[in-house]
Order: sequence, then structure tokens, then C-alpha cells
Amino acid sequence: MNNDTPVLPQSEAVFEDAGISTWRWEAESGVFELSDDGIRMLQVRDDELPLSFDTILAQIVNEDLAGFESAMARLMSEPQAGSLHVDFRAKLDSGDQLWFRAVGRSYTDSELAVTHAAGVLIDITAQKNAERYYAIFFQQTNDLHLLATPDGLIKLANTAWLRLLGHTSKELQGRNFLELVHEDDRAATMLEMKKLSHGLQTLYFENRYLHKDGSYRLISWSAANAEKDNIVWGVGRDITQQHAAQSQAFQAAAVFNNSGEGILISDKNGLIRDVNAAFTRITGYQREEAIGQPTNLLRSGRHDADYYKNMWHSLEQDGMWRGEVWNRRKDGAVFPELLTISKIDGESGGYMAIFTDISQIKETERQLQRLAHYDPLTQLPNRYLINERLEQSIRRARRKAESIAICFLDLDGFKNINDSLGHLAGDKLLASTADRLRTLLRDADTVGRIGGDEFLLILEDISSPDDATNIAEKIIGALRKPMSLEGRSVSVSASVGISIYPDDGQTAETLMSNADAAMYSAKEQGRNTFRFYSENLTRKAFQNVLIDSALREAKSRNEFRLAFQPQIDIASNTFLGLEVLLRWHHPTLGTVSPAQFIPQAERTGLIQDIGHWVLEQACIAGCKWLAEGLPFGRLAVNVSAPQFRADDFVDQVQQVLAQTGFPPSRLELELTESVLVHDTDQLIDSMNELRGLGVQFAIDDFGTGYSSLSYLKKMPIDRLKLDKSFVDNINTDDSDRIIAGAVVALGQAMGLEVIAEGIEHEDQASALRDLGCTQFQGFLYGMPMYTSRIEAVLRKEAQRKTAP
Repeated sequence: MNNDTPVLPQSEAVFEDAGISTWRWEAESGVFELSDDGIRMLQVRDDELPLSFDTILAQIVNEDLAGFESAMARLMSEPQAGSLHVDFRAKLDSGDQLWFRAVGRSYTDSELAVTHAAGVLIDITAQKNAERYYAIFFQQTNDLHLLATPDGLIKLANTAWLRLLGHTSKELQGRNFLELVHEDDRAATMLEMKKLSHGLQTLYFENRYLHKDGSYRLISWSAANAEKDNIVWGVGRDITQQHAAQSQAFQAAAVFNNSGEGILISDKNGLIRDVNAAFTRITGYQREEAIGQPTNLLRSGRHDADYYKNMWHSLEQDGMWRGEVWNRRKDGAVFPELLTISKIDGESGGYMAIFTDISQIKETERQLQRLAHYDPLTQLPNRYLINERLEQSIRRARRKAESIAICFLDLDGFKNINDSLGHLAGDKLLASTADRLRTLLRDADTVGRIGGDEFLLILEDISSPDDATNIAEKIIGALRKPMSLEGRSVSVSASVGISIYPDDGQTAETLMSNADAAMYSAKEQGRNTFRFYSENLTRKAFQNVLIDSALREAKSRNEFRLAFQPQIDIASNTFLGLEVLLRWHHPTLGTVSPAQFIPQAERTGLIQDIGHWVLEQACIAGCKWLAEGLPFGRLAVNVSAPQFRADDFVDQVQQVLAQTGFPPSRLELELTESVLVHDTDQLIDSMNELRGLGVQFAIDDFGTGYSSLSYLKKMPIDRLKLDKSFVDNINTDDSDRIIAGAVVALGQAMGLEVIAEGIEHEDQASALRDLGCTQFQGFLYGMPMYTSRIEAVLRKEAQRKTAP
């Protein structure tokens, strides 16, 4: 700029009036002039006048010196740069260090050479301090500061904000903070921002912000609108933990008030501060009645001073005590509770007690204890307790050198009654038996039920085995007396086995085992009697154990074989069929009788697998004979009660028939009479389903059970098998002859075939013919034969039929 007019003298008065110092720097001479106000501002001494540029430089702090020199050099060398300014700090003689801003420009002559530079000097210390204080305030660590536009665009965020949300300044700069607001809070936040844009100066609200890790932080905001700059300034505070603490406090209060357990809070002196509703419900004391009372308000008096001394010792040492205690309700009733006391530390600490009324639990424990030791049906001691009682009796007898009798009792025919009259009748029979046994024993004696229809009696201090004999006879006689079951008068008998301590054993296990063996001996002797233990019975019991073990491997070792016994129609002199019989040959036990191993198979559940094998092998044999043209008629396969009652029995039969190809019309299933008197409706459904395939049914051992004629007529039965017991003495016992005749007549009346089994003599066959029975089975017409022998018989029969 070409300007020869001395600028400083002309304008100084104007700047002084405005409180602004002026300066002038001559290019050629290097003289630096300051207005009086500037000299005062920089505290220039008289001995420093006239000023030079170096004098000014000497006052500038080292950190700002390079910037000041650079700006002034540009004024002299670049007049076209226009106005320049530079901020710097000056060291004053007073020791202060102030901020100044020099603003100026250069002036040129007609040849555009710089003649001088001039400008103003402004004290900006207050402004710089304000900026520093602002920075400190904005970046302080406790509060969150955010500058944003009214529509949410982030302009500036302090480090506290960045640290809270896990972002960097670069990641947030220019981003809309509404993107970070929880979607459920976003609409409310936008509504608050609109209030600012519509003239509201300040507002307060809370919302949740997304952290970089995906979690949320709850922030409480105070926001203001700087209308001039169209900027919203928000100051916030992270209240996530505070809110969580408040929520926990609220939840704790809810738990306290709504807990099902009684809660009591006391001070350090044991005075009650507060109780919850459950406390009132359990103890009967209202909250107002309990507060201020000592905690021993509930003491029952059941515990001595040492009990509470130990309690408080543990509480002070460990900070907690837990146990069962008896307390007293307001109405005086004493009750058990499970109590936990915790120590609360701090100046306002004390103790918190949480307790549960365990009266019901105690009663349940008592009932479970009884269930664990007593039979629920008869209320007699069970196997566990009777064994414990026997051990106690042995110890007493050993000390006193006395004898004990152990009686093992089993009801005869209980299964038939249970099957025929139902389980309710069976249960009633067991309960009645228990009542009768109780009345026969002395106070010192014990009777218990050890399972099923088995009872054990302990007779203490007997002088001789005759005492046990007398008791056994009384028991058998008492049980024979008729009792009413399901509207029927029923009599039962019992088999009793007796062992004597110390002669027959020194331990409870041995004495019970030996009495059990003696009981089975009584059953083998015809039942309704008693037997004393002998060594021979032990050997027999051991053999039963061996049989049970060997039976489990018999099928896999191919020890089972099928035998076939002919069934003859003497009227036509033809084969009606073959009854399939199971035989077992063991390599060491030899041939085991079916009467011995079949009941054990039923008891152990092995009968299911064995029965399926018998059915399958019989059908395979039948298919072979059909292919060879052998006239065997039908195959009659025995089915046990457990096997027939299996849920999948019908499916098993269908599967075997399908896999073997054996015609269902050639298969007859023999069921004992006892099978038909339990779950009859379900049984009839199964029979009808098999009958639909063509399978036939026979009732085995007919006349020995408790048949119901009303059910009998509903069943798809083809024939009745007259039991051998009625055939044996048919010529000498009128009762057997009458029963046999009645069975034949019944079969004829119902359109059923009747086949008599067990015929061994011609006179038996003759008597049966006279009664109208013409279908026979027995040794007289053929022994049970294995496959090779029965096939020879069938071939001979085929030749006879084809002979001219």
C-alpha cells in the first residue's frame, strides 16, 4: 500500500480512546515505536527508550519467539499478504507473563517498497485464560460434554464422552449422536431436541447410549441451545451404576417385602429395626409390635444358654450363623425354623435374620421316616426295620443266653386271589392278615411285612422249639378263618418256615434265609403247614440260586428244546394237534423240571424272552412240517400270564407269524384260567385282535381257578382243557367225576370243545367217554417227544391216511 502519511500519530488518539495500544516499525531505521498505552502494557523502562525491535524480542518467551519473528518478517517482505496477526507471551518486569496479540500491516512507497509496518497491540490474557479454563472444563473427567447441531450432528465431544462409549474422536466427528441412542429412547430424545429448537433454552432428560462393545450406558443430560451459533451444548453424567444401584435397591425392597421367608433386621444391640410381611405371617407379630423389641422376643425356651452362646460366638467370628432353631409364635405355639443370621458391618450396621417355617418339612420327614421303616399298607415294620429289630433281638439273646424263633410266613394261593378278585382285594387280605398276626403275638414279639405276601415274626425268649410250634399252629388256624373280600367269603392258608437262634444261625441274614428255606419246604409238603429248618433245605435253596443264574444263559447256550405231545380225537381216530412243551437240559444241573424253572422265569421276567423263543421255534417247526405234508393239526403253545399281559404281546405274535409264514389258523394259544380274571376287558381286546388273524384260544387247567362265566362267554375261546387233577381219580372220587362232567356239559352248552389232559389209563379214557368227552391228551396216547421222534410219528400217521 502506497501511503506516505504518518499513520500512528494520526490514529493514536482514536486507539487510545478505545483502550488499544498502537505500534510502528520503521523498515529502514529499524526504530520500533509504541504508544504510551503500549509502553505501560509491556512495562517498558525509561532506560529502554527509544525502543528497538530487539528490545521487544527480549521480552517474548522463547516458545513464542519464532512465531513472532516469522510474522513480522512477512510484514516486511510480503506487503501483498495484507493484515497479519500473531499471539505471543511477554515477560514483564513485575514477574507476570501476559498474552498479547499484535495485529498490523505493511505500507509501501510509490515503487512498492515497504517503508514501515504499523498496527495495534491487544492484551488477550483474559481471553487466553478463558480458553484455557474452557478447555479444562470441557475436558474434565467427571462430566460428559457434547456440542451438536439441533438435528444431532456431533461437532465436538470431550474425552470423558469418548472414553465412556469406547470411541475415538475421529469415529464420532460428524456422526449423528441419535444413531448411538437406544432405539427405545430415540423418539423421546428427538422430541426433547425439538423443544430446544422451538425456543426452550434448557432441558433435562435421560437416555441410553450404545457402547462400542454392544452394551448400553445410561446418561443423564442437561442441554442448552446457543441460538446464535445454532449449537446445542449438552453436559451429561453416566448414571448407569447409580441406576443399577437404585434398581437393586428397589429389587431388594421388593424381595424384602414379598419374600416367602421371614426377615428381621436389628441394630447392633439386638433391637428390631424392621420386619417383613412373611415375619408377621409366620410369627403372628405385626410390624408395629415387633419394631423396637429385642430379638429374643421369639425365644421358645427349648434351647439353653450354651446354645445361644455358641450361636453368637460363630456369628461374631464368621459373620454368619445357620441352623435349625425352635421359636415361639405370638399365640404361644412353638415351631421349628431354618434360621440364617448375617452380620451387617458399618456404623449403622447390625444383624439380618432370614428364617423359614419348616414345620411342614419336619412333618414330611417324620412321614418319610415312617415310610422308610414301615409298610404303608399294613403299618407293620418293613424289611429294613424288621432286620434291624432282629439284630437287636440277637444281641439281647446273646447277652442273656436265650433262644429266638424266626418264623417266615407266606400266604398260600395269594396270587390267585390277587388275579381273580383284583389288587384291592389282595391289599385287603394283606391288611387283615397283619391285624390277625398282631393279636397272636406277645408284646415282646415283633411281626413285619418283608414284601409281597411274606411276613416275618420274631419270637423272643422261647424256652424250646415247642413254643414256636404253638405259635405257628395258632397262626395257621387264625388265617384259615373266612374273611370277606369283594363280597365273597374267602379262606386262605399259610406256609410257615421256622429257624432257631442260636442253633440255625448266628446272624440276622442267616436266620432269615434259613427260615425262608423252611417255608418253601412247607409249601412242598402240601402248604397250610409249618416246617423247621434243616441243612438239606439250605442245599435246595442254593440249587434254586444256581438255577436262576443258569436260566439267564440257557437260551444263548442252546440248552432249551421243544417237545410235542399229541392231542387225539378218539371219535375220528385222528390227530387234533400237538401241545408244545419246553424242556431244559443243563450241562451240570441235568434236566430241570418246568415246574422248577418256569416260576423262576416268571419271577425274574425272563419268561418274556423265553416265551417269544418258544413261539418262534414252534412256528418254524410247523412251517417245515406243512412243507413236508405232515398231518400235525394245530400247534398249542402255552402263554404265561406276564407274557400275555405285556403291552406288545399282540405285536410279537403278529411279527412271528409274518416272519415265519406260519398260518394263524394252525396256532392255538393256551392260557391258564388265572390269566383271564384280571384286566379282563383289556385281555378280551387282545384276544379279539388275535382272533381276527385266525389264532385260536384254549383255557388250560380249567376248573382250578376263579372263572367268571359272564366274562367267559365274552371271550373268543375255542376249547376248554380239563385239568389233570380231575382226571387222576375220576373213577374213585365222585367229586372229580361230577366236576369233570360239569366241565364237559358247560363246554357243550357254550359250543366249546373240551379236551381232557393227563390221561394215563384206559379206564380214565372210558369214564370220560361216558361223560361225552372224546378229545384226549396224555401218556396213554403219546409221551412228549422231541422233534425227530414226533416227526416219525407224523410220517407214520401220513402213511396211514394215504393207505388204501
